Amino acid sequence: MSKTTKKQWVKFLIIIGIFLLFLLGLYLRLVSVRSEAAKTVDGDITKPVRVIKPIPTETWIYLEVLGRVEGGQEIDLKADVGGWVDNILFKRDQNVVKGQVIIKMSDERKLVALHEAKFRLKASQSNLAENRRKYEQNQELYDKGIISRDNLDSTRNQLAVESANMKSLEASYNRVKWDFDNLEITSPINGTIIEIFPDVGQEVSVGELLAKVVNLENKRVIAGVDASVARQIERGSEVEITLNTQGTKEHGKGELVGISRNSSDDSGIYEIEVKLTGEDMNWWPGEIVSVNLPVRKLENVFSVPRTAVFSDSSEVFIFVAKDNKSIKLPVQVTWVDNKTGYISVEYLPSGSDIITEGSSGLTNGQEVRIISD
Repeated sequence: MSKTTKKQWVKFLIIIGIFLLFLLGLYLRLVSVRSEAAKTVDGDITKPVRVIKPIPTETWIYLEVLGRVEGGQEIDLKADVGGWVDNILFKRDQNVVKGQVIIKMSDERKLVALHEAKFRLKASQSNLAENRRKYEQNQELYDKGIISRDNLDSTRNQLAVESANMKSLEASYNRVKWDFDNLEITSPINGTIIEIFPDVGQEVSVGELLAKVVNLENKRVIAGVDASVARQIERGSEVEITLNTQGTKEHGKGELVGISRNSSDDSGIYEIEVKLTGEDMNWWPGEIVSVNLPVRKLENVFSVPRTAVFSDSSEVFIFVAKDNKSIKLPVQVTWVDNKTGYISVEYLPSGSDIITEGSSGLTNGQEVRIISD
């Protein structure tokens, strides 16, 4: 055998040896993996986990509904008399005080009638004073026996006639003055102007709507709910209210003060009234807000993150740690949002903690090692 042939056989044997060593390595790795898997199944491998202490508490389940902001007192101001609009002293969104003039109107006919009624009343008052003077004078003359009873009665009758005439003219004057005074439209409450309808120079008829004033100090929210929700909520409950405007959220609080059947239809909808409380919110009547109603109270429960809750085809469950071993617990979870749920403490074994991390691949009864942050 030549030297070249020997070298080739040596190389071949070396390659065969390396290949056999590679196969041996694969075999040993496979045996190791199977051994670890077997230990995992048998619960022999201790798995590190993170836990939280279950703290019994109570909380509410909320239902979100849409509501409409309304003023505590909204008043339509209508024209009591006709006329022409001379001046509008306030604009929309401006605050007014009770008694302030909002709109001034004019009507020359009413001004002339007022002057005429005033002059007639003054003339009648003068005549009445003169007749009273004559009657008192004749009374003295009659007491002295200078004039007869008929003369005294005549002056008494004249005094009575003029007195009645003066009262009639006084009533006429008050009526005309009322017409003239009502050419000025005043606010009956402290509030805010939410609408002004006529323009300057426009003729206004009796009964025409001129403005709307709302009292923003006692704003409220009105919403509709079905009968099942109406049965669960209670008067006096505190509610959370949110207004979404221009990409921002404004939060407020309110008190549920009324629940009543909506009598306008047969839909079974109940109307709820929420009184705004706390800090004054610049919310306008007509704006739409979200109202979170407390519909159910959960007592003696603990919170769990969604990452700690699992499910399979048959049940929902969590893992808890007790005495350094895992326990798989079927539970019922009430979710309050996308991240947090609540579970009754009656599901928990005494002295156990909720496993929140490390549950992947965990089995019931497997040994665990609790790690801290």
